[in-house]
Amino acid sequence: MADRAGNRSAGSRRTRRASRRQVDLEALRTVSGRITALAGQRDPHRRSVFVDGEFVLGLHLETILRCGLKVGQPVDGETLLQAYGLDVERQAWDAGLRLLAAAPRTRLEVARRLGRRYPPETVERVLQRLADAGWLDDRAYAESYVRSHPDYGSRRLLADLARKGVAREVAAAVVRAARGEEEAVEHARAVAEMRLGRMTGLDRATAARRLAGFLARRGFGPETVRAAVEPLVAHLPDPPAGPRRGGLQRRSVLGRKRTPGRDGDWPEDEHDNA
Repeated sequence: MADRAGNRSAGSRRTRRASRRQVDLEALRTVSGRITALAGQRDPHRRSVFVDGEFVLGLHLETILRCGLKVGQPVDGETLLQAYGLDVERQAWDAGLRLLAAAPRTRLEVARRLGRRYPPETVERVLQRLADAGWLDDRAYAESYVRSHPDYGSRRLLADLARKGVAREVAAAVVRAARGEEEAVEHARAVAEMRLGRMTGLDRATAARRLAGFLARRGFGPETVRAAVEPLVAHLPDPPAGPRRGGLQRRSVLGRKRTPGRDGDWPEDEHDNA
């Protein structure tokens, strides 16, 4: 009995080691014989295929059924290669679904992740299947991204979507539909107003400078920033009078002169012309 238990344990270890072996496609092509076992693996949905007593490859049960593989059946290399290709594609499909279930992603993002483990032709087939099934849609992704970032301006949104792989014309159409030119100023003003609510004790010039830098970093253009900020800070007090400082001066997004701070650094809004 102890010998039987030892044999079973050794067989189990051999099966686990076999399931982790790398498949040699050239060697697989030359296989010819009879299937002698479909041994279980740690994954209950997978089996190790043995031909003439030798491990050949591991396959999912669904792949085995699709290919009609059975113990005692004669099999050749081409049949096994076809089964292996189907099995790899199934793994890539499952991996793609897991990626999309975890978080929305663009076609490029999914392609990059799958491309780390699967052949390019397999990745392309899986991407097309995901798109045909409605799981992968760059336009829908762009629309969702714009809705979930209400404090971003058009330039920031377009840059982010381009970096994620959304086609430029698709991204432009989505952003234009969500942020029309007239709506852009109102949108920027709403974002700036919320920010201004967290600022206290500032004079008009300081508040304008900080709001302009805040909006610029979120992708709002200079004209939009100016139109949005000026009405918001109009009621704030003028900066305190003091001795005029010498040295260089720059103009802010709003066109007003400004000087370096006490530490010698220029304020945040570095996108303006000198």
